[in-house]
Amino acid sequence: MADGIGHRTGVVANLGGLLMSGAGTGGVKAVPGAEIEGPPAEGGGAGPAGRKLGLVLGPAIAICLQLVGAPGGLSAEAWWVVSIMALMLVWWVSEAVPIAATALVPLIALPLTGAATAAEAARPYADPILFLFIGGFMLAAAIERWGLHARIALTVAGAVGGHPMALVAGFILAAGLLSLWISNTATALMLTPIAVAVARAMADNGHRDPRLGVALVLGVAYAASIGGMGTPVGSPTNVIAMGFLNERGVDLSFVQWMMLGVPVVVVMLPILWFIVTRGLLTASADDAARGRAVLQRAREALGAATVAEKRVLVVFAAVASAWMLRELVLVKLPGLERLSDMGIAIVGALALFILSSGDPQRPRLLDWSSAERIPWGIVILFGGGLSLAAAMDGTGLSAWLGEAMEGLRGLEPLIILLALILITLIATEMLSNVATLTAMLPIVAALAAALGINPLLLVFPVTLTASLGFMLPIATAANAIAFATGLPSLRTMLWKGFLLNVAGVVAILAVNTLFAEGVLDQPAP
Repeated sequence: MADGIGHRTGVVANLGGLLMSGAGTGGVKAVPGAEIEGPPAEGGGAGPAGRKLGLVLGPAIAICLQLVGAPGGLSAEAWWVVSIMALMLVWWVSEAVPIAATALVPLIALPLTGAATAAEAARPYADPILFLFIGGFMLAAAIERWGLHARIALTVAGAVGGHPMALVAGFILAAGLLSLWISNTATALMLTPIAVAVARAMADNGHRDPRLGVALVLGVAYAASIGGMGTPVGSPTNVIAMGFLNERGVDLSFVQWMMLGVPVVVVMLPILWFIVTRGLLTASADDAARGRAVLQRAREALGAATVAEKRVLVVFAAVASAWMLRELVLVKLPGLERLSDMGIAIVGALALFILSSGDPQRPRLLDWSSAERIPWGIVILFGGGLSLAAAMDGTGLSAWLGEAMEGLRGLEPLIILLALILITLIATEMLSNVATLTAMLPIVAALAAALGINPLLLVFPVTLTASLGFMLPIATAANAIAFATGLPSLRTMLWKGFLLNVAGVVAILAVNTLFAEGVLDQPAP
């Protein structure tokens, strides 16, 4: 990362250079243990023994399913898809092989079993929705390369105020806003070290409340997950859902997603602040002054905004504005009638490679060595999930599942939705949320078909629920990053995460009930 950030923004990655602590010393005090080397893997796998077991168990289950034979009305090809899904789910859960590598299985297994041709199996790996996310990843890489994330976080926190309660609110707001546009994992990785440094600088300056650091790092981690719900590019699970819906002819635009996702974010961020700040010591006016001084020193450590930072911000603002205005304005202009959200993302990415940074050492806003470090494995993972979904449709498995669930038509859709949300919530606390959602979406789509409703009305709330894992460190990479600081205890995460999970379920159900009908022209369950 140091290569991409450079000297002045490298002080952000290495926290000892970010904050001047110790009144009157004029020196830079290192913050030992605060630096976070990289994003922890989401989910912890099953350990060495579990991985060895999963490596054998996955193929064994697939073979057993074939020996049992397909149920009545289901083709042999569709049953092969079921067997392949079982193998992949076991490998995903156990991490017997890397998660992204498991996502390559459809390229081999689907053509060999006759469930799809090689071209049909490979086509979803180049789905346009994946390039939307690639563009978002490259935008995040440029923001990180020039340290713009630190300036945004400190500016937002400084605008809210220096009181400890306000500091927490500022970091929550900054994480939520950034995570709307860049990956929630990247947001947590960028901002958590800054939050740790601020907490320790406050302690060095006389505000000795150990719970402030806990509130800051949990606020950043949870806000990153919450903010990621608001836009399609905010979380990998959102992209999986959009690709899944597109495969089924449900075209959900960037703005439509925001119309449903942003209200959830707006509701949950204040609730998050209330939950994580419970128990903080009463702060005085002197504490507020200390907070302002800490933030001021941090901003001074960054120095004046560089030409590169300003240009990255312009590209960032232009891409975000174009996503929001595409349907309202841009597609009505001559020559832009076919402009897509993916096209906007790729134009923004190309602009980063073309525009000068004003720095002779690193002449472009983004170079390929920086772009190579974006999480390409996630893109492959998306492709694998979409390939499986396409095979389910092509072999008739989706239709068969829908027919098998016809008996549920008489049940109250809201009860079914609540059951799906609870199952997803429990699973995503223990497993990768990407793997959980990939497994849940075919079932959700089949239920929607059985109920005779727009699949989005079930897919959207289930997708947001996959971002709600707040209780365990292994639930999301953002949680693991917060826990790795050593500040929050497991007990604290369990209790505060449980409260936030409950609030999240209520918020998602409320927004889906109140806004889905207006956005989609469909009655909500």
